[in-house]
Amino acid sequence: MKEKTKGMATVIRAFTLIFVVVPLSWISQDGTAKAAGASTVIVCEESSEDATADWHVMLERLGEAIQNGRGENVNFSVGNTFEVPVEILQKLAGKNATLALLTNNGITFSISGRDVRRSDIPVSADLTFESVIPEEAKKQAGGNLIAKEFSMKEKDPYPFCINLHVGLGEENAGKHAVLYSYDEASGAMKQEGIYRINPQGHAMFALNRGDEYVVSVMGGCTVSAGDTLSHIAVRNGVSLGALKAANPQIRDMDLIRTGQLINIPKP
Repeated sequence: MKEKTKGMATVIRAFTLIFVVVPLSWISQDGTAKAAGASTVIVCEESSEDATADWHVMLERLGEAIQNGRGENVNFSVGNTFEVPVEILQKLAGKNATLALLTNNGITFSISGRDVRRSDIPVSADLTFESVIPEEAKKQAGGNLIAKEFSMKEKDPYPFCINLHVGLGEENAGKHAVLYSYDEASGAMKQEGIYRINPQGHAMFALNRGDEYVVSVMGGCTVSAGDTLSHIAVRNGVSLGALKAANPQIRDMDLIRTGQLINIPKP
């Protein structure tokens, strides 16, 4: 456990997020919808409520949430550095409850008990929100708005899926949030997932490891029956090449399916 979290007994009033357990999918690299876990959460904007900054208080609240069995979330204010101890993970594993880890920069991480398959090692993150990805590399995001950029000091794989929730503003509802990671060795940005921003302006992604990430906001559409990428490109006033570049998750450009999410770059 980080030294800075020991002995803290502060309960703070903070603008926070409510998590509701529902079946939910995210879009993987191959363009297929995959669940982030046995159950996962969507994020909804809500008024202020208590969030604790004390692991001991959080552990007590987590026990209550697990006992209630209604998929409740327990909000914990972590700042930008946290380590979830083994004791917490073992208590949470397999249970119908969610631990929500609130940072200082509009990003929340959540761990659903139903996703915890391994609980013998702690899960930690040391975040920075400074720009560390070269501007030239970020241009690979298609010139779209870079809404969030953050990086983790630890780059190790997580022992289970951790959900990332990002507030992007109600003005972006209906657009696509696209998560990219940065490969320093190749200087390339890799598309990790796509999420249609919900009416409250939030998006969610499944993270499997620490890395350097950016979240961009771009236009998007859903494939209709009879659509081709050429049709979509013409309809949206972009070149076919630009459309292909914005959708690396589509491995076969001649095979798209009804209901699939397609990113639309700026013309």
